Amino acid sequence: MPIATQSAVSVTDPDAPVVNSIQFRDTGVILEVTPRVNASGLVVLEVLQEVSDVIETTTSDIDSPTIQQRSIESTVAVQSGDSIALGGLIRDRNEDGVTGVPLLSEIPVFGNLFKTTEDLMRRTELLVLITPRVVRNRREALDVTEELRRRLSAIEPLEQRIKPPQ
Repeated sequence: MPIATQSAVSVTDPDAPVVNSIQFRDTGVILEVTPRVNASGLVVLEVLQEVSDVIETTTSDIDSPTIQQRSIESTVAVQSGDSIALGGLIRDRNEDGVTGVPLLSEIPVFGNLFKTTEDLMRRTELLVLITPRVVRNRREALDVTEELRRRLSAIEPLEQRIKPPQ
């Protein structure tokens, strides 16, 4: 996501262009995992979970989006092949919306008959499931790869699972 971090204009030349400094930021869901394996096969994972959203800027004169960021760092230990579940990034969001018939919904007093107002409360939580596998040789690597292919091929595309109403 391009973010304008600075805007400058010449004070001596009125015809000079406005110069913006742009910085690119990764947004969305970011997951960083750093594994360490000890001799007994215990896997220690350093996990960084980050969720960032673009919101409207209200505190700056620069016309650029603001990034709202939530993150959590965890260190967990798990045996090879066992699964862990990490959660905790919860977001509550109020959403207000008005829908209506164009023009008719704007008529004073009677416009309310032609529009609907919604006040929604949405709660989301990011849940991450991790199953580390320690691969000791080429045969194990091929087995893990084949199992992953088999599992991925069993996943139905979302369009096939959701049937349109009839």
